[in-house]
Amino acid sequence: MSRKRSDDVMHSTEEQLAEAERAANEANELAISSRNNAERLSEELTGIQDPSFLRELVKDAKDYRDSVHKLYEAAKASKEAADQKAAETKQSYEKDCIRLKTMEREAMASLLHLKSAQQAEFLAISACENMTAHSDRLAILKQKYENAKALADEKAGALEIAMRYKNKMIRLQPLSSELANLTFFHSCKHKSWEKSSSLHVCSMHSFPDTKVIEQGEKGKAQWSQWVQFNQNHVTRTFPQSSTRNYNPLLPWALGCQIVSLNFIRNQFMLLNDGRFRENGNQGYVLKPEYLCRNSLDESAVDDAMNCKHPRTLKIQILSGYCLPKAEE
Repeated sequence: MSRKRSDDVMHSTEEQLAEAERAANEANELAISSRNNAERLSEELTGIQDPSFLRELVKDAKDYRDSVHKLYEAAKASKEAADQKAAETKQSYEKDCIRLKTMEREAMASLLHLKSAQQAEFLAISACENMTAHSDRLAILKQKYENAKALADEKAGALEIAMRYKNKMIRLQPLSSELANLTFFHSCKHKSWEKSSSLHVCSMHSFPDTKVIEQGEKGKAQWSQWVQFNQNHVTRTFPQSSTRNYNPLLPWALGCQIVSLNFIRNQFMLLNDGRFRENGNQGYVLKPEYLCRNSLDESAVDDAMNCKHPRTLKIQILSGYCLPKAEE
């Protein structure tokens, strides 16, 4: 816009300058023509007797010459002003050209900077995509490594188990199948006592203490079936929590052979300790006779639950202290 405006001003100034030069040339031609006419009239005046008419003509010619001279001076002044304006316009035009070239250089530098920034952004995007691809490839390789490591660990564990089994088999002595059937117990899930009674004698049920209480709450029929199952099979009971114990009397009364307790010094552990002192701490106590009968009726179960088979214990007091005085 600035360059266009400067071109318009320069063109307008050139037109004014041409007009001033044309006016100056016309004024100069008029001045020369007037001077020639004045010289011609002065030559003619020498042969004329009455010069008043000629004086009038000379005066008119001088006035015309003066007016033409003023016009020439005005045209000259206009030309000088036009020259000065043209010089100023030319200087402004040159400044505008310099400014335009500077702006062009700055625009070119900005364009180059923009292209460099776009190229750098493209390179950054490419690098980011490559990094993402490498990261995905690394994740895949890491997953393969983890799978291979897990497989190797699994194979190493299997090999270790196989080696232990091999060493165990080397140390294993021949054993009769009859003895194995008597000493091996296979844990089975309890569904009903009818199905449990038909299992092989090496089958064993394991019940937590809550399941024992639940079975005990079902009534005498369930008690009888459980006692009959325990006559030919093995039942193991255990505490469901490692921080508490349960009363072992109920599984003992139902004929359970293995009654596990946590080693916690409480009344149930003392009860268990007293139970096995009966046999000199040998680790087992024989079942009462009524739990080994082939036919068990409900009265026998009631006797077991209500302790109808009392025992008489003799206690010898060796010493005592802090005994209360006998009331008078």
